[in-house]
Amino acid sequence: MSGLQASPIMDIFRFPDVIETDDLLLRAPVPDDAPALFDEMFGDGDMMRDLPMVLHRSVEDSQRFVEESERGWREGTLIRWVLEDKETKRLTAVIELRPQLPRIEVGTIISRHGGARRRRAGLYALRKLLKWLLAQPPVFRIYAYCAIDGKAYSTMERLGFALEATVKNHECRPNRGLPAADSYLFAMTRPVQPPSVASPLAGWLPSLLE
Repeated sequence: MSGLQASPIMDIFRFPDVIETDDLLLRAPVPDDAPALFDEMFGDGDMMRDLPMVLHRSVEDSQRFVEESERGWREGTLIRWVLEDKETKRLTAVIELRPQLPRIEVGTIISRHGGARRRRAGLYALRKLLKWLLAQPPVFRIYAYCAIDGKAYSTMERLGFALEATVKNHECRPNRGLPAADSYLFAMTRPVQPPSVASPLAGWLPSLLE
């Protein structure tokens, strides 16, 4: 799998620009995706209800989302993939990573259009990505926040996350008119092995701390 460029973090840890499963293609968003992103996800008030981002009012809002994604890839600070159904070419979900090694925050939106098969395929792709991430030497913690009264939290344990805490007044929910609301904090981690001089981890740790 190839990686996109180039920041101090990306010099240490490269994210794949394309990931494939039997049903889906995970790839970086492109400008032509804006109408589908708006129709499938970001213009859907029901789907956006519990998210901390504002409901998109037009395709232009979704275009700005794509532009932000392109900047994030270049800088290595915000990594987003759209999930494209190989058979229909429809977009089924967005996965977002915010890396701050040794931890990575993950977020996802899965379209409610198209039935249970598409949702199961999206969850399978996310599970595959999480497994790959946690196998990378610089990554020791992956975490996510979910609205405590929303729907997303019910799938977190099935993905391998453990509930760590309830975070009070953690984020705004603009689509519900809430300036602050509570969230569940979920995480998956792996043990830390202190690096020896000969360890491959010893090479990236000093550069990460500079």
